[in-house]
Amino acid sequence: MTTPNQSLKLFSTIAMRNVLKEIIPEFEKRTDAHVTIEYGATAQLSERIRAGARADAIMAVSTSIDELIKENILHSGSRLDFVSSDVAMAVKQGTPAPDISTAEAFKATLLSCRSICFSKQGASGMYFASLLKKIGIEDEVRAKALVLPEGLTGEPVARGEIELAVQQMSELMQVSGIHIFAKLPPAVQQSTIFSLASFTETKQAKVIQSLATFMHSPEVAAALHSQGLDPLL
Repeated sequence: MTTPNQSLKLFSTIAMRNVLKEIIPEFEKRTDAHVTIEYGATAQLSERIRAGARADAIMAVSTSIDELIKENILHSGSRLDFVSSDVAMAVKQGTPAPDISTAEAFKATLLSCRSICFSKQGASGMYFASLLKKIGIEDEVRAKALVLPEGLTGEPVARGEIELAVQQMSELMQVSGIHIFAKLPPAVQQSTIFSLASFTETKQAKVIQSLATFMHSPEVAAALHSQGLDPLL
């Protein structure tokens, strides 16, 4: 149990927003700690941090966590991997879903679709951009793509402005009015590990340790599952 009135400032990837909205009130109740959260794509958070922004802890893509540890911004040894996330695709609710069951079908769908939306700085968007280049259809897809600098790619799909959305499953699940029809096929899928780590300057080490323990609890595992995430227990 932490002492009353302790505050914890947390930076978090957007992929964790719905989960944190569900679990943080229970964490605060158990620990008497007050948690404030600022959300952003991992790349955006990393840019802000390198420009001087600070919190007590961060939840973000593990590779970015490692980079910040090497730069002595995050505490070495504090990284805790707690969840794995896959990339999925969505269409507007009520719209027929295309076939992406194989790598070949996935490529054909990308070439034949009217339009597609992916993120510029999110882990899924950066991976998707590299994938387009790898499979040789970067120019064709980018010509009809909306690349969001931030936010949820499902939103323009829900409004009927874009045909397909690509993003982390948990981010697509934050948008109403869309149908998440499939994850990317195994041959082109990339699972992303999200981790928790503490900043070197934090004075809230005990609260962060309590949060780390809480993130591996059955209650959190259930919340992660409900948002299309795979807990790493």
